Amino acid sequence: MNKFNEVLKKSIEDTIYYEPEKSIESIMKTVFETILNLERSEYLTEQNNSENKANGYYTRLLKSINQYFKLSIPRDRLSLFKPVFLDVLNQQEAQRQELAFKLYVKGLTTRDIEDVFKEIFNQKMSPTTVSNITGKFQETREAWLNRPISSEYYFIYIDALMINVKRDTVEKEAFYIVLGLKPDLKREVLGVYNIPVESSTGWRTVLKDLKKRGLRKTLMVIADGLSSLEKVVSEELPEAKMQKCLVHKIGSLINRVRTGDKTAIKDDFHNVFRLEDPEYTTKQGIANLDKFILKWSKKYPFIKNKFTKEHYLNYFAYLNFPYPIHRMIYTTNWIERLNKSIRRTVTMRNSFPSPDSALNLICAYMMDFEEKTYKHPVTSFLKVKDTLDCMLFDLVCPQTHSS
Repeated sequence: MNKFNEVLKKSIEDTIYYEPEKSIESIMKTVFETILNLERSEYLTEQNNSENKANGYYTRLLKSINQYFKLSIPRDRLSLFKPVFLDVLNQQEAQRQELAFKLYVKGLTTRDIEDVFKEIFNQKMSPTTVSNITGKFQETREAWLNRPISSEYYFIYIDALMINVKRDTVEKEAFYIVLGLKPDLKREVLGVYNIPVESSTGWRTVLKDLKKRGLRKTLMVIADGLSSLEKVVSEELPEAKMQKCLVHKIGSLINRVRTGDKTAIKDDFHNVFRLEDPEYTTKQGIANLDKFILKWSKKYPFIKNKFTKEHYLNYFAYLNFPYPIHRMIYTTNWIERLNKSIRRTVTMRNSFPSPDSALNLICAYMMDFEEKTYKHPVTSFLKVKDTLDCMLFDLVCPQTHSS
């Protein structure tokens, strides 16, 4: 300790004498480098290895009171010396990188983050540096997307985000979010899939990936009118029912009719697709849908093409389940709310330089959202849990109100 005090005192005195105008910054640099040099000297003495000697320095940036400066880190010939003091610097750097990544996930652009670090820390963090930091998340993302999932889910929801992505040119591409409700009544994000051109091949890849990771059974898949999905679900998950999102459906209708007809069409639509009515059956629903189409297609012919006979059952699949949960299984609204919050983040960027960069942001946001929001069970399903368990495990179930 006496040796350390003597060396440090002499170094500080020399600094003040030779660099009085930079005394505070230089003294701090001197203190840190003196500690590191003495730590190396002690290390080499304890090692007592004739082949290992001091071997110069390498530099690291260190945050001082008002600015960053280069710190000379001593090395040994065999590269075995690891300064304890350096751990503190590494922790500080890791915290700065974590902050930069969190700001990125919250929606700040790389330029925004550069401005934040310059203003608060007086540190230059270039857009390239931020991009490199976010790029390091890719391994974490891939591990999360490839993790094992449960074998059984009550319901699986699928919906898409449209995001501008650059390949050769910038175009909107679909990123599909898959959400599941487990028998413990907790929600889980099962995956995120980039399918630029929707096809049966793409959907088969998604379902095969879910099955590869553990999925064996679900009662129903709920999605918007996604091309070819019904066929692939029937082949890959033959026991599962398919429910087309009715909120999307009514939205696609009223967006193409006159303002004066919107309320009447919505009222008639809700009469066809009744919710929480224990006496309403699929047979009644189909009859009412035919009447709805006959009535409104006279004025708006496109409505007839919005409903095909072969998909009728996919509009009324929710009626096969207990009526208290109809509002939670006839639509993809759960994902819609999640996607809405993601859209607020991605719209702050004009486009993403690659699909990977978009996936990094979406998955980072999802992982954080899932941890904070989906950790509690959805208690609205508690009253029908026994019935759903019975249906899931192919046991004799209480009579439901299917046709």
